[in-house]
Amino acid sequence: MSIQFNSLLSIDSAKAEKALKYGYLNGIHYMSPASSSGHNLCPSATQGCIALCLGKYSGQAGMVADQENGTNSVRDSRIAKARMFMSDRQGYMRQLERQIGRLVAKAAREGLTPCVRLNGSTDIAFERMAYLGEDGERLTLLARFSHVQFVDYTKIVSRMANAPSNLSLTFSRAENNDVQCLDVLASGHNVAIVFADGIPPTWNGYRVIDGDQHDLRHLDPRGVVVGLSPKGRKAKGDTSGFVLRDYSGTRLAA
Repeated sequence: MSIQFNSLLSIDSAKAEKALKYGYLNGIHYMSPASSSGHNLCPSATQGCIALCLGKYSGQAGMVADQENGTNSVRDSRIAKARMFMSDRQGYMRQLERQIGRLVAKAAREGLTPCVRLNGSTDIAFERMAYLGEDGERLTLLARFSHVQFVDYTKIVSRMANAPSNLSLTFSRAENNDVQCLDVLASGHNVAIVFADGIPPTWNGYRVIDGDQHDLRHLDPRGVVVGLSPKGRKAKGDTSGFVLRDYSGTRLAA
């Protein structure tokens, strides 16, 4: 029998709450990141990304005495969700479907627009993942909720191409993918970069916007850098290159 999770979508995190002033009810789906559940749910994660992951080291998940090996109810829940996702994909996806439906209904009652981020701490191509719904149709969540706006960050460059119209994808910079970032920007898509010392006006000739204002990335203009500040003690002290420190005047060779 499938585990029944009371809540698969967080609507009360700091990121989700920022959306309210823009008229959106933002539901964010968190599972245990990278290989922390025993299953790799972030196939393109770098060492810098894993070492600083917000899904482990920030918010309630980060409220443990031992940041690396400690656990709490939030970490345990995210591990349980990841393991069920891998062992009972059908049951898990149906639960997620029902909870997105409840989010949509709640948004309507409150006069808000629903927005869903399926990868709050993972990097899974849900837009390609069809499953058999309770209505008997084999569809993806994004096709089933074609009227709902979805947003995601990704380090999987192939996800940037041919995304469905209701999915806004932002590519994420890591310590080793600057060339890919420039390719993505040149194609008119957006790239998120964590800047250590404030958000600059430009990066490699591209305009930088303040991405800390909200997580509603579909509202961003196209072809820009989404500047983010480091969150958490580990990120603020990062020297891996994931958090960009020396970017003043930097230009990459073509």
